Amino acid sequence: MAGTKRFTADGVVGPSGGNIRVYNATWLSGTTAGDLTLRQGTTTAGDIWVQETGLLSKTETINFEGGMLFTNGCYVDLDANTTAVVISFIAEP
Repeated sequence: MAGTKRFTADGVVGPSGGNIRVYNATWLSGTTAGDLTLRQGTTTAGDIWVQETGLLSKTETINFEGGMLFTNGCYVDLDANTTAVVISFIAEP
């Protein structure tokens, strides 16, 4: 399973708990800079692997050359200032 998914709230990327390789993330901040957090696992209790702050009222993109592999699933954790995020990923065996 490969694809691109848009999130407007916290959620699991791809199949829950599986191997997920994230290639990039683009997020849009509101009138205050928004934070994008990618966690290992399937809930907000997972370890933070990536945390980036955007620019107010603009999109930011982070690319992972070759992809970043989350071995227990990937959870997108958005703060209140993040309007949406688009994640490109592939689920691996």
